[in-house]
Amino acid sequence: MPPGSPGSPPVPATDLPTCYRHPEREAQIRCTRCERRICPECMVPASVGFQCPDCVRGGNQQVPKARTPFGAVLRPRVVPVVTYSLIALNFVMFGLQHIVGTSQVGAAGGGVFQVNTLDMRLELIAKGTWVDGQPIGVANGEWYRLVTSMFLHANLVHIASNMISLFFIGPMLEAMLGKLRFVLVYLIGGLAGAVTSYWFMTPLSPASLGASGAISAVFGCLVVIGLRRKILDPGMIVVVLVINIVIPLQNTNIDWRDHVGGVVAGALIGAVYAFAPELIRALGKARAPREQQVRLLNGLGFGTMALVLALAIAGTAVHSAHLNDPANRTRTGDGAPYSPGLTRVVTDVPDSYPQASGTYPHWG
Repeated sequence: MPPGSPGSPPVPATDLPTCYRHPEREAQIRCTRCERRICPECMVPASVGFQCPDCVRGGNQQVPKARTPFGAVLRPRVVPVVTYSLIALNFVMFGLQHIVGTSQVGAAGGGVFQVNTLDMRLELIAKGTWVDGQPIGVANGEWYRLVTSMFLHANLVHIASNMISLFFIGPMLEAMLGKLRFVLVYLIGGLAGAVTSYWFMTPLSPASLGASGAISAVFGCLVVIGLRRKILDPGMIVVVLVINIVIPLQNTNIDWRDHVGGVVAGALIGAVYAFAPELIRALGKARAPREQQVRLLNGLGFGTMALVLALAIAGTAVHSAHLNDPANRTRTGDGAPYSPGLTRVVTDVPDSYPQASGTYPHWG
């Protein structure tokens, strides 16, 4: 009795061609790339015939991703997740400043005054002591203040002006550089601004807080790239420079050193990406594959960021050693000898401490 006729024994399943992903299913079609048999569910239409899911997935991974001239993956619509997250984080910290409340601190020469508890723990202070004699400040080992001070603000006007600036310029740079490069420009540039401010501080200097150094770094990076690539209106660049340099120099409440340090750091990092084609040609890689050029660009960009970070660390260490050197105790605002008191927390305390109104300490 021939196989397949009525009453004949069934053909063993092992004799039927089956799908490599579904052994229980019959498969008559082969993948045009690997030639494995695939069932209708696993058949992916190709330019010629069908391919299996594994070959399609592997082919997609081998296709180079489109990138911006600065190395970021090019997407049809970029949601500035990092920019919005930084804005949210700053507002969360601003809320915590008011939730935590105030504490009483002893003033030099006697008396007490109210200070914001979170500010006194996290703002940029060069060198001082709590009432109980506990040393505080960057020079006393609290280096974290160089970073935490970037997320504090004096009042609603202060945080609103900074966050509005970040809202308008952050998405542009984030789309150009990508999320990782953007957040590194923000943080490393902000740190450079804080270190610049700290470099000019004495134990009698007012404290400093604010995100202006980080935002100035974003400004500086964007301006350099915009000038080189001709993607920014020159009028906008003038406005940026006025906001970040001219106005701070005219307002004694604004820590202009923080702005300058951030702008310089951001501009230095931005120059690497702005002049990337020239740098790649100078290194003899102009004819290299695109992916190799991107890796080289990443190395130059991240290397520049590492250099800025190393300079910031070195600057902090040098100035901390200077402030802790007994031979330099005369370096005060008026050149008079400085003798730190146990009650000194912040310096140059006015008759009535107006921190709640945002006039003290310095805005960054």
